[in-house]
Amino acid sequence: MIEELARHRCSGDDGTPLFVVERCHVFMTQVDTGLRQYRGAAWLTLLDGEPVRYIDARTFEVVASGELIAHDPATCDCAPAVEVFTRDGRREGRDASI
Repeated sequence: MIEELARHRCSGDDGTPLFVVERCHVFMTQVDTGLRQYRGAAWLTLLDGEPVRYIDARTFEVVASGELIAHDPATCDCAPAVEVFTRDGRREGRDASI
């Protein structure tokens, strides 16, 4: 199964409004206590399925063309970036410096 995590409101090089969609695979399995979900690999695309890669919190890039897509997290109602904490409480992931 594929789950949509977020839609990021962005604009292309020429100012065209675009959405970058963040998706991930979800695997379901039966365990002793019932049904369990496991999240797998995540990826980014435009609405039409064109692959996109993450540059930083304000920039995505269309893989095939190299077009840079501007993202303004302050005005977008997208889901926040995933934060991962290590056992000693330090952060890992996209915004590890926060």
